[in-house]
Amino acid sequence: MIKVDVDVCVGCGGCVDLCPMTAMRLVNDKSFVDSELCSECGTCTEVCPLKAPRRLE
Repeated sequence: MIKVDVDVCVGCGGCVDLCPMTAMRLVNDKSFVDSELCSECGTCTEVCPLKAPRRLE
């Protein structure tokens, strides 16, 4: 499961723009993962310079 650390996220939208499943969106200027759409491909974790989206084990 991928979850966004909202304390780290600055809402740049890079992960939203590059998510191939359109599972990422901005909510209250922070990234949010729709777990029903997310394929856990990890694109968001790779593109975020602040590493706000994280894979939870």
